[in-house]
Amino acid sequence: MDKSVIYEALFELSQSISGHSDLNNLCCALAKSLKRVVGFDYLALLLYDAPSNSLRMHGFATEEAIDAENLPRAFPVYDNPAGWVWMNQKPLFIPRLDRETRWHEFLEPVRARGISSLFLVPLSTGDHRLGVLAFVFITASSAIQEQMAFICRVASEFTVTIDSFLTKQQYLRERDRLQLLFDVTNALISKLSPDELFSALAEQLSKVVFSDIAVLTLLDDKTGELFLNGIHIAGPLRIDLDINRARPDGLPSAEAISTGKPVVMDNLDLERFPSPIYKHYADAGFRSGCSIPLITPNAVIGTLELGRINGSPFTEDEVELLVQVARQIAMALENSLAYRELAALKERLEVEKLCLEDDIRLDQNLGDMLGESPAFQAVLKNVQIVAPTDATVLILGETGTGKELIARAIHERSGRNKSNFVKVNCAAIPSSLLESELFGHEKGAYTGALTQRIGRFELAHQGTLFLDEIGEIPLDLQSKLLRAIQEQEFERLGASRTIHVDVRFVAASNRNLKAMVDEGNFRSDLYYRLHVFPLFVPPLRERRSDIPLLTRYFTQKFAQRMGRKIDAISSAAIDTLTRYEWPGNIRELQNVIERSVVITRGRVLDLAMPEIETAAPHAISRSSIKSAAERERILQALKEANGVVSGPNGAAMRLGLKRTTLQARMKKLRITRDYL
Repeated sequence: MDKSVIYEALFELSQSISGHSDLNNLCCALAKSLKRVVGFDYLALLLYDAPSNSLRMHGFATEEAIDAENLPRAFPVYDNPAGWVWMNQKPLFIPRLDRETRWHEFLEPVRARGISSLFLVPLSTGDHRLGVLAFVFITASSAIQEQMAFICRVASEFTVTIDSFLTKQQYLRERDRLQLLFDVTNALISKLSPDELFSALAEQLSKVVFSDIAVLTLLDDKTGELFLNGIHIAGPLRIDLDINRARPDGLPSAEAISTGKPVVMDNLDLERFPSPIYKHYADAGFRSGCSIPLITPNAVIGTLELGRINGSPFTEDEVELLVQVARQIAMALENSLAYRELAALKERLEVEKLCLEDDIRLDQNLGDMLGESPAFQAVLKNVQIVAPTDATVLILGETGTGKELIARAIHERSGRNKSNFVKVNCAAIPSSLLESELFGHEKGAYTGALTQRIGRFELAHQGTLFLDEIGEIPLDLQSKLLRAIQEQEFERLGASRTIHVDVRFVAASNRNLKAMVDEGNFRSDLYYRLHVFPLFVPPLRERRSDIPLLTRYFTQKFAQRMGRKIDAISSAAIDTLTRYEWPGNIRELQNVIERSVVITRGRVLDLAMPEIETAAPHAISRSSIKSAAERERILQALKEANGVVSGPNGAAMRLGLKRTTLQARMKKLRITRDYL
């Protein structure tokens, strides 16, 4: 061989194979340079793949039109010439394939392609075996023997280039892996919603490990189901994923969760994984995938699922990287779930704190429940009857009569007194927010819902829920309230999961709910569901004998709070208080006594009731109004008692009056049975 040609070829070789970032282009550049010296037809670059213990084709060069896609991409390291060269680290020249007796099974299809000769050279640097460089001849060649030394020298220099290229690629992969882990960490500490978080993670992950779909699932410890927590689909792929929750049985996820190890599928195996969901993915075109368990120090909390349509397998390096990413995701999710649980617990504790403060205030206001009148004692007797049961109670009465105190008394005397007594004032909450207050909401359920909120129904679980002023609930919410009361289940706003509770319901209203039903302003089915055990709290004017007792209690309470010393209350003051009609009931009495204590400077209570002082000029009208009101009350009591005057369920007992007293007043007001 002409040495000048060789040197020129070597120089051109060193120039042409530098700067390539692709092994196939590198192989083509080498073939172009060697063509001037060696008359081969094809050049193939085979590199050793340790995980599969095979030689994989990474480059193929030819000047002829040939379908390289149909060529074998990998060869085992045994039973073929390339494997022999790699194991023995010796070049191999086969001048006539038709005369070669070894590797018959391998060489038969090679000969069928019209190939006559092969020359294979090992690529190695020291003890590091990289692979094999294969020269393929269509026409039998013997001249190759004269060029073997030159080719081996070229292979030696080419090995250095390949080794450098692989080292660089390994460095770039490590750089990308570290960058990915860094980006994942940044995403995990960002204040993103769960959906936004996983979308950001999947986008970063796809830069290093390609997948057509990535799915994040979480394991429900109570039901054993996996529920979809996030999904990322690459490109224009469309797949119907209307399954948000399912059992993992028959899925790769089940094996990944049970073993705590990744499950890699090079081909979808419906016999190994018979789940209909798995078949659904196969029908969508997926051919390879992997399931990575999300492992925390405490448990496996879910899986990271990736799938590919082109069928290319997930390599060992890719799976190792996915395991590292999954470990970070698992820790972040566990922290997020723990934070969510703590936030819910904190909110529950805050409400329980408010309930406890209300209980303390209740203990300090036991005077509000004082009373010896027959009407009030009848209410207390009914409380004792219904409290031990779980029956729904509807408390009716005018404003300020102490309906909330009656509700608390029912709770305290029930078997639920160790749990929460949760109050909702339906009139004090805007109708647009009442549903969220009752049933709670998920983050993002509506504008301004920045965090998840637990509703009062959940907070009252195993306790009592008191719905005050229930007549103020809008009609469109009453149907959902009826279902929650009747079925003991509901959904938070923005959520699809049904929450089951065990709650005892007590409702109260100062409005005539039956009249509201007749007018179409209150649902009849809700009314009858609440009207299981009605309790009527009498107004203060119907229990006048309790006014002195309540007056003394409130006087001492406010005097002690203000640091005053008030020893006595004049009989005139007591008489004035007893004769007053008290439209505001006990609440008004409490306010009057507090105002009186404020203005008192001596040891005798100075009564402050400007309403009574200005009442004299209107005595006639006030008297007629009083008579009309009393007449209406007696008529109502008689209707409720079906016309019965005496007895335990008679009108007299309902009004807290003696039978003879009621009959005398009926006669005075000219009330006969004709009015009933």
